[in-house]
Amino acid sequence: MRSRLPLSPQRASRGGPSRGLRELASAPILSRPAETDQRPLLLDSRAVAELLDLGRTKVFQMMSAGELPVVRIGRCVRVPRSGLESWIASRTENSEVRDDRRPTFRWGATNS
Repeated sequence: MRSRLPLSPQRASRGGPSRGLRELASAPILSRPAETDQRPLLLDSRAVAELLDLGRTKVFQMMSAGELPVVRIGRCVRVPRSGLESWIASRTENSEVRDDRRPTFRWGATNS
């Protein structure tokens, strides 16, 4: 049995009938430039659950209820990273105590 050695992108076959290494691929496989962001733009349920530290079931419920922003591509449902970041920012509360949270009536307190 012949051993299979990894091929360079220039020497890879383009599919079709077996032609072996006689024909070079017309275009080499290019990688992303180093300065671009490597994070995906759309997140699946597993990635969202991991980022939010929630279970996948809860993420599915939030996606189907319209609580999370989603993008539908065929049967795939994804959450845009930028939409998730803005969703988190819109639900983040300030750490200061607001006046409307203080109780207005206390049991046993006298009115002075």
